[in-house]
Amino acid sequence: MKKIIPVLLLTLILTLTSHRALAVNFYDGARAKGNYFLSYTSVYLADETTDSKGKKSRDNYDLAKVEELLRWSYYTGDFVASALVPVAHMSVGSLDQESSGLGDIILGAGYFLPCKQADILPMVFVKFPTGEYRADKAVNIGSNQYDVRPMIFLYKNLGKFSIDAAAKYFIRFQNPDTNVLPGNEFHLQGLLGYNITDRFKIGPSVNWMISRSREVNGTKVADSSREALSMGADAYYRFSKISLTATYLYDVYTENSTKGHFFQLKAVYRF
Repeated sequence: MKKIIPVLLLTLILTLTSHRALAVNFYDGARAKGNYFLSYTSVYLADETTDSKGKKSRDNYDLAKVEELLRWSYYTGDFVASALVPVAHMSVGSLDQESSGLGDIILGAGYFLPCKQADILPMVFVKFPTGEYRADKAVNIGSNQYDVRPMIFLYKNLGKFSIDAAAKYFIRFQNPDTNVLPGNEFHLQGLLGYNITDRFKIGPSVNWMISRSREVNGTKVADSSREALSMGADAYYRFSKISLTATYLYDVYTENSTKGHFFQLKAVYRF
């Protein structure tokens, strides 16, 4: 039984946090100056899971995750540094388990490329295993392993329209308590914006993720790679010093993952 629980644990964490967390929003790759405080309040709900062929494998999974992610970012115009601290509650009714507390802290930095046609921002983030974690539980807020996450963001102003996009690669390290090596992940995210006014904009978004198979004790687990395609929309409004972005995503297609609905409210305050 102890061998089964860690595999379930990693599957839950990966499917919950990987392809929906920090989906690209308006102006994520735009140049800025100063200190910014960001708050991401999100809810993810899923009753369905899928198998390696994308077919429904389970109903009434009853998964819910509520997260408050706090972020500080500092921009010099060219250089940017960020720190992210999540606090979350996650429950899976079908397993009768839940977990609450501090999540895995993430630190990152990047530098804007000298490009006049668009804002292009390469960054590298490191995820630290600071989150609430117990090896004997199938549901955990923390992952108990490190990630290194190189990313590149793009922002292009097209007048009434705008393009925000990101490519991300998650290099995932082994969980020392379970000897599980999660599969590395590749993410592509895009958002097309339309300015209704100079303060209000909306647009459709798409997120795609694919992962390698995970390994247990050095042996690859068959049919354990994952894929997810999520589609939705963002709405943005800017006040004098605060901006708000509402995000909705639906998992159109998944393999070896949950299939559900993601809601997020992002607030950005410049100080």
